[in-house]
Formats: sequence, structure tokens, C-alpha cells
Amino acid sequence: MLNGSKDPERPKQAVILAAGRGSRLVPYTDALPTALISIGGKSMVAHTISTLRRQGVQSFYLCRGWKGDVFDEHLSSLGDGVQLIDCPDFATTGMLESLRVALPHVRPGPLLVCYGDIIFRHSVARQLLETTGGIAAVVNAAAPGKESKGFNEVEVVAATGTGPDRTIRRIGKGRRVSECDCAGEFAGLVKFSTSGRAIMEEVVRRLFQEDKSCTGQAWSLPWWLEPVGRASLCDLLQLMADEGICISLAMVFGGWHEVNTPPDLTRAWNDTALFLSEEDTVTQVKAMGACLLSEANDLKRPLPIVAKELNVNLERLECLLKGNLEVSDALDIMRKMSEVYAVPLNDLWLDADDTDAGVRVFTMEASESSARILDRKDRTGSRTPYYEYRDAAMSRCSQFRPEWIKVLRVVASGDPLDPDVQMNNGHLMMQTTLFIGPVDFYYTDRHGRVHRKEMNTGDSNYISPFVPHSFTARAGSPEAIIIAVTYGGAVRRAFTELSRVGAKQVAALAGDSRNPEEARECVLKRCLAAECLSPAELVSALAPGVAEGRAWELLRGAEASSNEIQSLADVLNVRVSDLLVSPLEDEEEVVVTYAEKSQQHARRMNGYVLLPGARTRHQPDLKTFDLEVLESATPGESLSCGLHTFVYHFGSEAVELRWSTRLGASRATILRPGDSSYIAPLVEHSFSVLPGAAQEPGMNGAACGKGRHLFLVRIPGQLSGETLAEFATFSTHGRERVGAETVQWYN
Repeated sequence: MLNGSKDPERPKQAVILAAGRGSRLVPYTDALPTALISIGGKSMVAHTISTLRRQGVQSFYLCRGWKGDVFDEHLSSLGDGVQLIDCPDFATTGMLESLRVALPHVRPGPLLVCYGDIIFRHSVARQLLETTGGIAAVVNAAAPGKESKGFNEVEVVAATGTGPDRTIRRIGKGRRVSECDCAGEFAGLVKFSTSGRAIMEEVVRRLFQEDKSCTGQAWSLPWWLEPVGRASLCDLLQLMADEGICISLAMVFGGWHEVNTPPDLTRAWNDTALFLSEEDTVTQVKAMGACLLSEANDLKRPLPIVAKELNVNLERLECLLKGNLEVSDALDIMRKMSEVYAVPLNDLWLDADDTDAGVRVFTMEASESSARILDRKDRTGSRTPYYEYRDAAMSRCSQFRPEWIKVLRVVASGDPLDPDVQMNNGHLMMQTTLFIGPVDFYYTDRHGRVHRKEMNTGDSNYISPFVPHSFTARAGSPEAIIIAVTYGGAVRRAFTELSRVGAKQVAALAGDSRNPEEARECVLKRCLAAECLSPAELVSALAPGVAEGRAWELLRGAEASSNEIQSLADVLNVRVSDLLVSPLEDEEEVVVTYAEKSQQHARRMNGYVLLPGARTRHQPDLKTFDLEVLESATPGESLSCGLHTFVYHFGSEAVELRWSTRLGASRATILRPGDSSYIAPLVEHSFSVLPGAAQEPGMNGAACGKGRHLFLVRIPGQLSGETLAEFATFSTHGRERVGAETVQWYN
């Protein structure tokens, strides 16, 4: 029996299968069903309903089982058109039984069926609805489950045919599909046209009659479907494919997550484009439109010319400027822009804002779900556990890469050359570290000497890029933990250009701050090359104010007086500050700050005590604090700065984090011990005492800071001092157009 229908019907109703226990997501599912787990500030099922509503779906039949009464509490937040369907036998049956129970409640007509533990982009739903055929299933060619769960644990799909005429041949787990035959992973979304639904319901009817009443029909139940009560949606689709029913493939690549394990949940939390609201999408697309208009102005091309040269409808470009396109469609235009003109895609593409009005919170549970243990060699040459890593709050809006790290290797000798101490090779990112518990910190200086520092709770450090270092525990108890916050500076932001030029050439341009004479010589060489001046011409231009011999000394890197450096700046047409070099002293490659020293410089506010952590003059915008929230913080003072802020709660008592949106609204959440958060620049925020909050050490055990202690790290982003100094020179008549271009460069 074939179903070759090209039925164009778009379903206006959907069945969501959300009755299961979600046992692999314990403890998240101890108190609520999987579909109600929050991602990006909304439950998964709320995201699904919102996404499908945008595609015209109006009625939703939500099958509930495990903790089904919790859906009652959330029903009003899901909007109109949601009907709850009880599946009383959920504990002993599969998804097909849930579908069978729901079908009598669904009005006639085309229908969508989807899993309750998935989250997907609008483009995925649109691709399914635009796929022809009476029955179509979404297949994710990226097949993320192969890497995260293993190939045998994925509902794989094998297809027959070619191009748009491909149909499903095998679907589900254990279908004897090889990896080379795999078309992708079933995404838990199926569309049935009116005719396709009739076929599906007939198969369901036959299945359950065969299983329960043995009607004596000519066909028998396949062995892999027994008992049919435990059958899955894939089992139904496989049976239909075996009977010759055509099931079209709606192919997507990414933009979808199945969430049935803690690592799945972490990946979904970090995929911000999945949970953009309609307003967020408009904002992001409109911002990209402003970038395109700004580039068009710089290219001296009015929009009609841009449309013609990109082979894009002018109305489509105008929709982009208004934010009335999908993000994926906007990206297509940006790619064309980058292909046709010499404009980097990075200058056009804007990542979605993954924060909630400038704040992103990462809970202790989310951190625990990302745990992984890394091995290193010990003194015997065997690889044994060295660190346990867990993620902390990150955002695409900043350069932070923070980690919670438990130090697993115990070294009691006190010898920095102990063979159980395994140094790393250093890394590109700068690092500042908070220590919790008895940790030994090791590093290798530029002379090859290995140093060991005994660190305890509240101590901190700063490590320059590519300095080899390591951490070990001095004792097995209490826990030895570090909060390692790595981040990229100006070099990381210039990574693309640096990789094209080459590190060797960049080193020749920059010199080495450990050798100030060499660094000053390199600065003058750069300025001379930019001005097309020879050294002899510079010497001549400095006369008579600077003697010839002295001028040549300056060119070889001698330190200039204030008058001499002003003369150099005048001749080279640069600022005095452009010629200054700050030598990097031996003790500045790695900076260690003990809690006792921090306490000597403590600054008390009405609601906080701020203890400054490790600092370096070579990163003047790096600010670290141990912030203690006092009993008087009811509420605490409002804080705000132009830097990106990372917050980690290493104390033992929860606090309230409150912040203001750009529109003046107030948001609040609770930060418990082990939670972390990211706060964007210029977001006003405060920390306050929670009356009656219990002591809970979180992930940090007995070594945690007592009371309400927060580790604050602030770093610059793209809005560095250099950027702001340049912005300060712009005409006040056009500043509001920066990053938000709205007009053509001429009338």
C-alpha cells in the first residue's frame, strides 16, 4: 500500500507525547515531567507549543502520565488551545499507547505528532510543514545522538530513493542500520495529512485489535512489536514502511535537541537560537539588517543596487531591515553579502543574545550534569584521574570560559618537581583562579624554574597566556577545588587576522615586554613603517631638539624622556600613549594574592565587603573580588560597570540576585552555593540577603566560604578602552547610528 499524496494541507493540531518517566534525567524528573524542564526560561513543552503556533497550529493535545498533576499548575502559561490527555498506564506502556489514547480526542483533519522531550527551531517545524507527501518525518542529518549516546542508542533512519523522493526504509533503534547507511536521526516530529492520518489510524486500530482480541486477520503481529502496549512511535512508522506506505523525509541539519540525559540538557541550555522569542528574533534580525545597511553605506551602494548584485528581492532586504525574517533566512542574505563583496561574514552576523535581559544563570545542577574526569600520568606512568571539570555560567556575549575544577591528584611531598605533578603546556587564554580548600599551585617561570604555592579558600591568582601550570590537592579532605576563569583579550579577538599574518611575523612586530628595549624598538619600527619613514629621516626630523646620537639610541630602544617621547609622537603623528611600553617583570607573569592581603585592602559598603583579588597592570580592566553579602544587604547596593561580569557563589548561604532590564523592569533569581551567573555590561544588579536561608555548601563541601561569598570576575569585551576612546571622537550627530544604522549615507 503506497501513499504518494502531495497533500498540501498544513496541520492545525498537534499531539505531544509527554507521559514518560524520564528516568535518565533523574534527579531533574523527580518532581516534574521531562516536558516541563526549563530551558532558556521556559519549559520544553512551552517552547514546542510556541514554535508550532508560529506555524499555524492552534490546538494541542498533551499526553501526560508521570507527575501529570504538575501540568495543571502550568496549563495557563501554555496559552489557549491546550487539552490535557491522561495516560493512566504510562508506567507500563510506550508512546504508541499514548497516541492511541489521544486520537479519539483529536478533531478530524491533518495532524502533527511530536515527542515531549524535544526542543527545536522554527525552521525545523517549517521544513516539516513544507515537505510534500501524506506522511513526513523530520530527520536530523547531524545526528547528534551518535556522539552523545552512541550509535546503537539513537533512533536512526535509513532511506530509499534519491533527492526529494526519498522515503523511510528503516527507523528506530536496533533496525540493523549501519552508520554508512544512516540518513540521520529521527527528530520525534511527524506530519500526517488527512489521508495519511486515516492510514495511520487504521494501522493503530489493527495493531491493538491484533494484540488484544486476536481477530484472526491474515497478518500476524511482527515479533519486534510484542507486546504492542510498549511499542514506540518509531515502531509504528517502521511497520507502516514495511507495508509499503511512503513516509517522506523532512531533512534538517541541527536546530534540534532531544533531551533525555543530563548532557543533552546542558547542550540544549547552551543552544540559544532554540529559544528565541518572536520579539528576540525580530531584534536579532533587525540588528543584522542594520549591519548590512552600514556595510552598504561603506560600499557606497544603495539598497536597490545591493539587491540586484546579490540577486535578492528588494522587498526581502527591506524585511531584513525591519526584522521580519527568520534568522536562517537573514543568514542566507548575509552569506551572499560576504560572497559578493569583500566583507567578512563576522562583520555581518550577530549571535543571538542568550541572556535574560543581560543576565544568565547556571545552576549547580546544570554544572553537575557537565561533569567529566580527565586523566594524567602519575609517577608510575599510569594514567589516573587528575581533575574533575564542570562548566559554569557562559554566554556568547562574552569571552569568559569559566570552569569548576575538583583537584583529584593528592601530592603531599611539597616538592614542585614531584613526578605526580603533571604540568600543562599553558594556553592562549588568560586565567584568574579562586581557590577553595587546600590546593597546591605550580607554575614554570620564563627561566624554567618550577614554583609551588600553597593556596587556601579565598586566595586567588592571575596566569599569563602559555605559562605552564598545574594544581594538586594537599590532602584528601576537605575537597580541593578551584574556580578557573579563562578569558580572551585583544589577541583572542584578533585571532582571525593573527592566524593569517602568522605568529612569527606578529612576534617581530610586537617584540617582548620582558625585554623593554626590544619592545620600544619594535614600537618605533611599526610607526616608521606606517609613515613610510626611514630611521635616518626620523633622526633628521627630530633635530635639533633631539641630538643625532641620542635619536639613534632611541631607535635602538633606549627609554625616552617625557620631552623626547613628545617629539617622537609629533613626528610620527601618534599619541604619546601609543609609544609607551610597560615592561613585564618576572613577578608579573604569574600573580598570587593571598586572602590575608586581600583583607588588608577590603572595602566596606553598606551591604557588601569587597576583597580585591589577583590583579595585574598588564590587564588593567581585569577586576576580581571576593564579595561578601552582609546582613545589612536588604537590598544590597546597585552595581553596574562597562565590563562583563562572572559571578560564582562559593559560600554556604543563598542570596538573591536582582537586576534591571533596559526598559526599567526588575528581574530576580536566587543564587545558591554552587550556582554561577553572567552579567552583561551596564546591567544594574544587586545581591541581597534571603531571610531564613539555610546553610548549604553546594558542590564545594566543607571547604566553601562560610556565609554569603561571591567570586566576581570582570573583564573587558569588545568595548575596550581603545574602542571607547575612538567612539569619543565621533560626531555627536551620528553616534546613535553605531551598530543600529537606519539611514542611507545620502538623501
